[in-house]
Amino acid sequence: MMNELLVLGLLMHWPLHAYRLAKIANNILGPTGNISRGTLSGLLAKLEQSGLVTEAASSEAPFPSDRPSRVLAITPAGRERFLQLMLDAPSQLDIPRFHIKALHLEFLPPERQLFLIEHFLLACQNFIRDKQAEVHRFGADAEKHVHMNDTFSEGVQAFMRLKIEQIQLEITWGQALRDRVVCRLHHEPLS
Repeated sequence: MMNELLVLGLLMHWPLHAYRLAKIANNILGPTGNISRGTLSGLLAKLEQSGLVTEAASSEAPFPSDRPSRVLAITPAGRERFLQLMLDAPSQLDIPRFHIKALHLEFLPPERQLFLIEHFLLACQNFIRDKQAEVHRFGADAEKHVHMNDTFSEGVQAFMRLKIEQIQLEITWGQALRDRVVCRLHHEPLS
């Protein structure tokens, strides 16, 4: 579902050559989340069969191509599916999916943007609360420490603290994102 959101989101901006789509997607996902050619090819075939994307003229792609490649564009049904995926609020913290959604917030009304951001921030806060309680329980549970050496125990606690710090950075970023949406909301003329 995340790859589908990523592909449809990119096609919301422009029609793209398939290889360019793969390149942009993998740049967004980074080294730990690359989409293989096979996975992307299968996903594009599925999206095309479902009527969510269609082949487009090469002249419609805004970026020049130095190799032969099909150009794909999103269809009206694909736009509807994209909005469905954007508005889906997972019950658990899903950082990679929110990062992709954050790239495409412009396609949602400001109220929906704020809902998604607030949902993300709440999930982050819940994660931190739960992880801090887990760190406390782990440190206080003498029974657990009987069966592990001090180096391993310290390493586990340090790793849990690292996860908390990472999510605190996500909260800082999410709050800045929310502030930008609120600022735009208050500075745009009402229609």
